[in-house]
Amino acid sequence: MLTQRRSTTLGSGRPEAHSLSPGKLFLLMVLLGITILLCAYATTAAEGGGEKTAPQLAKTDPQLTPLVRNVLQHEINAEAEDKSLWCYRKFVEKDGKHQLFSACQSQGAEIDRLMAENGKPLSQRQSQIENQRIQRLLGNEEQLKKEKQQQADDARQATKLLKMIPEAFLFQLVSNDGDRTTLRFIPNPQFQSSGYSELVFHHMEGTLTLDLKQRRLVEINGRLNSEVKFAGGLLGHLDKGGTFLVKQQEVGPGCWEMTRMDVQMNGRALFFKTIGVRTNEIDTDFHAVSPKASMQQLAALTGEVTGGVSEKAATRTQR
Repeated sequence: MLTQRRSTTLGSGRPEAHSLSPGKLFLLMVLLGITILLCAYATTAAEGGGEKTAPQLAKTDPQLTPLVRNVLQHEINAEAEDKSLWCYRKFVEKDGKHQLFSACQSQGAEIDRLMAENGKPLSQRQSQIENQRIQRLLGNEEQLKKEKQQQADDARQATKLLKMIPEAFLFQLVSNDGDRTTLRFIPNPQFQSSGYSELVFHHMEGTLTLDLKQRRLVEINGRLNSEVKFAGGLLGHLDKGGTFLVKQQEVGPGCWEMTRMDVQMNGRALFFKTIGVRTNEIDTDFHAVSPKASMQQLAALTGEVTGGVSEKAATRTQR
């Protein structure tokens, strides 16, 4: 699903998280998270946003804008109607650490159980600690309530950003391959941003792949084509050359999930705080679960996965 994958997950022992279900507006939340991170210390919006790079791509086709708008609107509608829940394996590479999780979605949160770290399965003692952590968090009703509210707030903002894409960019046809169409996008100089998250749109270019038969977004591969300055650089900046790659695919009839997210961004925030976002996530082995399953049952399901898949194997699956 092209939906939000941002919220605190249970049992992973990580300070931030990936995935609440339903609703994962993943790409937009990646972009939103980057800009919020950069501007976390700013409380006042500033005029301007750094120099905007004039589009370098010739022959953009205005007739492609309605196509993109139609696909993205269907993406939003399909996500709203999709109530499916899944268990899957999650390989995360972040800050030099490689971790393998067994994850299960519920209506309220996602349970992530750490299975291996840096290629080594958890010891019996580490597994016991992980299980205790999950059980402790499952009993925290207040935290679950906060997560559901955060999910709703993030989903509204992400939907807003998603709807802006057809207006924020100009498009050119790159290729057609059966039901798949790949378009190149560059900033639309006529687009007027009204916030930090939208400001980044002025500095992004790349490609997006659409499944025209199912009207779903398959992949976005982009980069910052110029430095993003906030308040002329006083509040911070994102460096030119930052990249992101997000893929999703059909994991069940009409059900789409994110299977790859690779983000590399650098910059500085207020008071010279260095920003370094380097996250690579690969999701595999999706299995549907009953929407009636309790959190305790889902926690038990995450514990049924034992070894079996190394991080290298998970990586090879996506290549």
